[in-house]
Amino acid sequence: MTDMARSSNHLVARFVAALLLALAPLGAGAQFGIQSNPLSYFVPDDINMPPKGDKLLTLMSPQPGALVVPVPAVYFRPIGAPRGAVVIVNAPTGWTNAREGHFGRALSSAGYAVIAIDSNGPRGVNSTLIDNTRLSFYAQLRDAFAARSYLVAQGHVADRIAIMGSGRGGTIALMAADRTFLQDETQRFTLAVALTPACMFHPRSPKPGSDVFLVAGDKDDIAGARACPDLVRDYAAAGGSAKMRIYPGVSSGFDGNPVMTRRVRDSFTETFVECRIPVEPDGRFVVGGRSFPDAESAGLIAEMRKTCMGKGASTWTNLTQKASVTLEVIDFLDSSFRK
Repeated sequence: MTDMARSSNHLVARFVAALLLALAPLGAGAQFGIQSNPLSYFVPDDINMPPKGDKLLTLMSPQPGALVVPVPAVYFRPIGAPRGAVVIVNAPTGWTNAREGHFGRALSSAGYAVIAIDSNGPRGVNSTLIDNTRLSFYAQLRDAFAARSYLVAQGHVADRIAIMGSGRGGTIALMAADRTFLQDETQRFTLAVALTPACMFHPRSPKPGSDVFLVAGDKDDIAGARACPDLVRDYAAAGGSAKMRIYPGVSSGFDGNPVMTRRVRDSFTETFVECRIPVEPDGRFVVGGRSFPDAESAGLIAEMRKTCMGKGASTWTNLTQKASVTLEVIDFLDSSFRK
């Protein structure tokens, strides 16, 4: 692709993100009318509509015990020759057109092939917000690597593939970046973009496998931001590259539905603000004096509920910061993949 074409694609991507600002109502930050009903009471009917992309796919995701799970996916065709590819992992409530669809279209307009995947759907999980035992972190992680394998099989350059996720999806992106997790996957994503992740899993000896861009929100009371600087510091000390940005006025879910700018308090959401879980070099999680291998995700969460997890959080969409983050993600991808 010529430099002029690349510049044109980048301008298109910036225009897509700028539209969010133009469409945002005045005062599109949080409107602080706090409610205590479950979040699902307030969301619009179409918030869980699948992302609108160019092609529907079904990816086969190998799981332990010879089980293979068919995972729905949406492909976004890049404008021009692809400069790289991105796998977008779904957030706690599953994939949506407002979040995964938005990022898929914005990144494809910047010249990236994108696959958004939904780990919730094939397992009958509508949300993990109030019960994180419903979906294993490792099941979602394996789905992401299955999407990477698909992209490689389709001819995408292996060292130009990134992973991205928001909320729980951001946590998955951080896990994918460190070889401590899912150690049988020797081929890793080159880049990892984690938006408002829970920085709760701290490898004692990090094994960097990807360059990381982490976005934390100063108003995030689901995942919190306090544990992220230590995670980034340890990752860098182990030889990895990690960039972190704390965005003001951002809660978990800041990149969601554009009509959800009103602050909503959900008393049932599980929170991880106080969690710091050491992870042994062999991948075992240590909490409450016990250790848990990757196959015991439900047991791990049950023990975390006793020791560090809480309940009750606020969330809202911040359209201004959503647009800003979109542009910064594109710049992060470009800084590596346009070379």
